[in-house]
Amino acid sequence: MKLDLEYRNILVPIDFTDTSRLAFYVALRHSRVHDAATWVLHITEPLASTDGPQAMEQTSEEIQRIENGVKRRINEMFEEGGLKEVDRRKVHVEFRSGDVATELLRAIVEHDIDLLVMGHNPDQRKGLKKLLSSPPSERVIEKAPCHVLMVKPLDYTYMPDAIPEKSRS
Repeated sequence: MKLDLEYRNILVPIDFTDTSRLAFYVALRHSRVHDAATWVLHITEPLASTDGPQAMEQTSEEIQRIENGVKRRINEMFEEGGLKEVDRRKVHVEFRSGDVATELLRAIVEHDIDLLVMGHNPDQRKGLKKLLSSPPSERVIEKAPCHVLMVKPLDYTYMPDAIPEKSRS
């Protein structure tokens, strides 16, 4: 059996929590090692209805505001993480709105992703972390046609007493 671990396209969803920031840095390091393209994906809840011209204009302004904020924060992360050596021409930022699991799976297929890097914090249940503690996360992990790398927080503590007695052998 031949195992191909040459990653060409890496996807990292980001919601700016500490663990998703760490996943961003891990994804960019893998990208540098494999000379791969990195897709940074920010997914928001669906925005308000676009019925009527005024609502459409407000929605358009809201989308632009979110996109500008995400780009600014990603630029800050590049500076904070000492990632000047990363070829930013190979880093693509994308924005989507909708169900997180569905949009992740769509992006994986559309961009021919072969590695998904996701942050996971078992102690908090918000944003991407909520996804990772609920059935949609299982959907992504089970249905993703690529490898999935889960990144734990830096302060994660392994708790061996959490393992049932029967499993300790």
